[in-house]
Amino acid sequence: MRDELHSEEILKLEFEYARETATQAQNDRTIIVNMYLLLMGGVGSLLLAAQSIAPVERLLIPPQGLSLLFFVLGVLGTLTCFKLIRLRQAWYESAHTMNTIKAYYLARIPELHAAFLWKPGTIPPPGKAWTITFILATMVILLSSFSYAAALHFMDLRRGDTQLLLDAIVFLLTFGLQILFYFFALRAPNEIKTDDSN
Repeated sequence: MRDELHSEEILKLEFEYARETATQAQNDRTIIVNMYLLLMGGVGSLLLAAQSIAPVERLLIPPQGLSLLFFVLGVLGTLTCFKLIRLRQAWYESAHTMNTIKAYYLARIPELHAAFLWKPGTIPPPGKAWTITFILATMVILLSSFSYAAALHFMDLRRGDTQLLLDAIVFLLTFGLQILFYFFALRAPNEIKTDDSN
């Protein structure tokens, strides 16, 4: 004789799955940012260590090599930002799933309405500024923008103030584009429209 799953049990399992995936998304964002920071710190430490232990007065690393190194660090920062965006989207989908299940119960047991702070209509939007994800992404974007500017700087296209102006333009342009992409990718999905009047 087969055991039948009751709808409450299915909803409970679905809620637990969504809760677990939301927790994993929150934990993964910290791991990803820490890995990027370790990479940036490690490269900086290696460059400083190589400079101090070089047998000659100055370590001669070709500018093209430094330019390529910083460009790769910039690309890795941009990819890290993409991962943070995807983790925020995954968290939002999980939170929306949990709140949809809450809405199901609220429609059947209205007395529970006062017990839930977050409901389908009150989930923070995925692109909300000043969240932990936004702050971590901004930190990564700052470092990657600096890396892109450093890559241009070591190409040594110009001299003096003109070079510094080019560096500043690249920094501001890459920073602005990445921030705009962050908010564009995390805009609230139009298809998730829920009626919170129940």
